[in-house]
Amino acid sequence: MRSLNVSSVVTIAGLIGFSVAAQAADVGSAPMVTKAPVEASTDQEWTVTVGAYMFAQPNYYGSDDYEFAARPLFSIARANKLSEFNSFKDNPSIALWDTGPVELGIVGSMNWKRDASDSVNLRGLKDIDYAYQIGGYGQWYPVDWLRLRGEVLYGFGGFEGVVANLAADGIYFSDSLGGATFSAGPRMTLASSGFIDTYYGVTAGEAAIAQQLGNNLTPYKAGGGIYSVGFGGQISKRFTQNITGSVFGEYSYLLDDAGNSPIVAVNGDRNQFQAGVSLSYTFFLGFQ
Repeated sequence: MRSLNVSSVVTIAGLIGFSVAAQAADVGSAPMVTKAPVEASTDQEWTVTVGAYMFAQPNYYGSDDYEFAARPLFSIARANKLSEFNSFKDNPSIALWDTGPVELGIVGSMNWKRDASDSVNLRGLKDIDYAYQIGGYGQWYPVDWLRLRGEVLYGFGGFEGVVANLAADGIYFSDSLGGATFSAGPRMTLASSGFIDTYYGVTAGEAAIAQQLGNNLTPYKAGGGIYSVGFGGQISKRFTQNITGSVFGEYSYLLDDAGNSPIVAVNGDRNQFQAGVSLSYTFFLGFQ
């Protein structure tokens, strides 16, 4: 789902990682663990991480055209949290309850606006404003190399409805490849009609205008349900104590009412991809 800030198979390659709330994935000290070593002397020291994601993504939901995008990467965390696994697809979150294997908290996201002028394939459709999402998340490590995560968000602004993201990630830290961390797993997104009809529905008035403009869209009312299924993965690496980078890829296949929409069937593609890199720098602040 196109947003500022789940989703068959992407193969990714590279050497590189993120840091904590900024979506890092450096993993740890034994062959199948989820953390890389952090010096004991700096475990509780506060840090600030800044950087950017640079990636390709669809021009709009359901598009078969792609654009390059950039997104800031920022987090404030204690040093002992820098090596915890986070996926590129995780929305920004704050943990309110953390026992180690189980974590619960609040999560938020922002969806970019969609203008009819963004693409000739949107001719005749109304503009959609920025949307904001807020909700809760939970994640669980049933074993130290597997993370299960779910997010449920309520959206308002550009759309009004509920979106749920589900993901599982297997995580492998490789000493033999210079400390690179590999992670991959399946994704699924469910959404209410408020989300799917906003981005994939076509009113009778919009269809009439679109056809006059040479855009062969027909009226379509979209309901809620399973929005997409897919697969994602990343390769990450901490080059120094301060510098971290990653390569990531995500694939999603649009299902049911989203995939059957004329916005997708006539002008777009059920297959949606995101792929890119991240680079970040961590400042150690010198106090706990």
